[in-house]
Amino acid sequence: MRGTWGAELHPELDVRGPVVRKGTGGEDGYSGFHARDPQSGEEIDTGLHALLAERGIRRVVVVGLARDVCVKETAIDARRLGYETEVLLEGTRPVEAEPGADERARREMGEAGVTLR
Repeated sequence: MRGTWGAELHPELDVRGPVVRKGTGGEDGYSGFHARDPQSGEEIDTGLHALLAERGIRRVVVVGLARDVCVKETAIDARRLGYETEVLLEGTRPVEAEPGADERARREMGEAGVTLR
């Protein structure tokens, strides 16, 4: 949750643009592009796609936690939206809540056309 330990950006991260946040109002979801209202199930746009489109961005590089959940969903959504998409494996870590989850996530991303580096 925003403002709590673990939710902040790393202090050495040099952020030079807008920050898109999700899950700050109790909504659910794993992609950086959308979330869901926990009551209605309605999909909520985070504004990330519009932000990238208005700047002419064509390539998205995804890093962060967790590779087998949020990174995977964000990367697959980016491809679905037409972005050239790359996941930097060194900049991600899986949670592996189930054995083999990371392997499945890598396969799903590859099948979606995401480049894994």
